[in-house]
Amino acid sequence: MIRLILYGILFYVGYRILKPWVASLLQSNKEDVHGQSSSQEAELIRDPQCGTYFLTQRGVEARIGGRTVYFCSRECRDKYLVSHRET
Repeated sequence: MIRLILYGILFYVGYRILKPWVASLLQSNKEDVHGQSSSQEAELIRDPQCGTYFLTQRGVEARIGGRTVYFCSRECRDKYLVSHRET
């Protein structure tokens, strides 16, 4: 019975020591895979066409006037491009 308690304590201490290390490894891998940090993933931006808020990573981007603009969908992007087309 004492061995079981000791094993449990050792397991718990090992878990508490390794948890931050494993979490940092997973976070760095997540940044490498997505090419951006998690703070950028959670950034909400507003669609200039319809006004809907959405996550940047799920948006459709377009280069307009030398800057990158994000839209909630291809339809909104296309409508915006048609309505703001320079003549």
